Amino acid sequence: MSRAGPLRASLRGRVGREERAEARLEEAVEALRRWAALLRAGLVPDAAWEEVARGAPPCREPGPRCCPHHEARRRAVHARWGMGADEVQGGADADADADPWALADAALAAARRAGAAPSAVAVRLADALEASLDAARARRSAAAGPRATARLLSWLPVGGLGLAWLLGMGPVELLATPLGWVLLVLGGALTAAGRAWTRLALRRAAGDSAEADPAVVLDVAAALLGSGRSLPGALDDVAVCLPGADDLRVVTTLLRWGVDWDEAWEPVADRPAWRTLGERLRLLHRTGMAGRGTLAAAAEGLRQARRRADERAAEELAVRLVVPLGLCQLPAFVCWGVAPMALALLGGG
Repeated sequence: MSRAGPLRASLRGRVGREERAEARLEEAVEALRRWAALLRAGLVPDAAWEEVARGAPPCREPGPRCCPHHEARRRAVHARWGMGADEVQGGADADADADPWALADAALAAARRAGAAPSAVAVRLADALEASLDAARARRSAAAGPRATARLLSWLPVGGLGLAWLLGMGPVELLATPLGWVLLVLGGALTAAGRAWTRLALRRAAGDSAEADPAVVLDVAAALLGSGRSLPGALDDVAVCLPGADDLRVVTTLLRWGVDWDEAWEPVADRPAWRTLGERLRLLHRTGMAGRGTLAAAAEGLRQARRRADERAAEELAVRLVVPLGLCQLPAFVCWGVAPMALALLGGG
């Protein structure tokens, strides 16, 4: 029965990571809102970060990504010395693209590059992160049912083995016969295949990507437009600074050279996120309607489409889990449960 542990631990670990990521996202949103409010009240950036740090309790073990108190304190020190976002991070790791504090540093770096008001960019980013937080919680809630199904399926063959054991045909007794060996090996192979299949289905439904969220790109670009930047210029600032958005530099460079809109987006046409972003912005660019309000509305449209896609993915996941159930878990239950019970009854007869 111990073989059921890895999948259950993997599922719990994934859910635990998601909950921690959501908590960190919520903390970053609150900190950004407070920092922007303090800037608008007249404080300089380093003093505003110090006030944010005072309003958050410190953790016991300071370190990278430890708590809002130390994150704000580090940014206060670096703002006082005029250091950039990459120096605040102290070297980004493999997960930096998903870190809201790294995203905040990148957005503020884009604001400095464009000459935009940092408070406006911080508020816009906080709104975008809050929308992402709501979407992540809705996504996790929609996937809760399929994940519970996956947990139940992982225990099904093991439960059958336990029932056979109660009838006097446990693993030891099965190993005493050639047929028992075949049943144990075949059941184990089917169980492993079913769990691997289930993990793959859950991973595909999660839809993890190293690319920047196109809706966040639009939100930050909308804030930069307020400083007088053109749409290609704002997208270029975002592409330079935002983690995972560097592919857009090719697009913005071509646009500045006067290349047609559709032709400029061809180099990233194989990326679904960027292709969707280009399609959303095409009409706004050609009609000259690209402004803060229209980009914010386009970002909300992208989030609505993402929510619908997440709902469909959760529904499809519930259907896809039926396949490993029928092809792997149920046959494994027969090998580890039904067949041993039949052997026990026949042997008892």
